[in-house]
Amino acid sequence: MLQLLLPASVVTGIYSFSVGARKGEAAVRPLNREHLSALLADILKGKAPLSNAEGDLSICTESHMIRFGGEVIDNLTGREFALLVFLVNESPRIFSRAEIISRAWKTAAVENLVDTHIYNLRRKLPAALSARLQSVPGRGFRYLSPGAR
Repeated sequence: MLQLLLPASVVTGIYSFSVGARKGEAAVRPLNREHLSALLADILKGKAPLSNAEGDLSICTESHMIRFGGEVIDNLTGREFALLVFLVNESPRIFSRAEIISRAWKTAAVENLVDTHIYNLRRKLPAALSARLQSVPGRGFRYLSPGAR
């Protein structure tokens, strides 16, 4: 049985993990599902890695780490990383160059800059992952996982 230092009641426990329990506010109790969920949510604080349905791609935005098929990809620039995260998060939606500039990078830039970063990103990613970055003629770009085809 797993035991942790937890508040006396489930409701108090969930609340205290979300606001930060102080010394003396907790007692030793068996761990139940609600406590575990609250504890893990507090630990992760929304920093859980993004992953796709196939489980071969994992992106941790906190550490800027990408894992694909067991391989770590750590050679991306900030804009390339932001572009990949944005497209994966919004998959399979198609985004125009202007939308990518304003939503992924939150800046103003010339539209051909997107093409340049997509080109560089495709060169740096493994071929199987690079193939998922699709150009849609006349519309823009998207990330399409193999299961969505």
